[in-house]
Amino acid sequence: MVTCEREKLAEEEKRLIAPCGIYCGACDIFLGKSMHLARELHRILDGFNLTDVAPFVLEAEQEQARDFLAILKKWGSGKQCPGCIKGGGNPDCPIEACAKEKGLYTCAECERMPCSPDERNEDPFSPESLLGLITKRYSGWNIENLKRIREIGYRRFIDETQAKVRAGFLTSDVISPEMVMTECFNKMK
Repeated sequence: MVTCEREKLAEEEKRLIAPCGIYCGACDIFLGKSMHLARELHRILDGFNLTDVAPFVLEAEQEQARDFLAILKKWGSGKQCPGCIKGGGNPDCPIEACAKEKGLYTCAECERMPCSPDERNEDPFSPESLLGLITKRYSGWNIENLKRIREIGYRRFIDETQAKVRAGFLTSDVISPEMVMTECFNKMK
């Protein structure tokens, strides 16, 4: 098994990859681009004083404009995520706990990767179940990342992926249009 060469990473670089293989360094919440843009768009539209021109649009559009401004304000006031490893994800993430328990940085170092849920264990928050859910949400991208890390190591993987990010790639490019998380939580109700 490839050691993945995690010792070649600076501490700051370790926050770029989540244990499950999501590359946090390509996530907009990590990068903060949309929050900055939301603040700027809110400033522009709010400064335009939409309520002053509201009598000239339909009542339904007035409400939509107010809702949109409220969403922009809320999104723009968010905080950038520090990355899963630095506490940005779920603080009780079973995948991270499993990796830590085994002394691993990511699942790429685990001989069972990719692990699959045990049919007898229906706990949706087991590491295996959550990894399956994340893999579905990210259209298998996280597993491909873990395989690539095994193939070339962390150092080259980060360098390759950062080049893609500089070229415009974002995690949102691979997120499934399916309502993966919503469906999971609805089943739990």
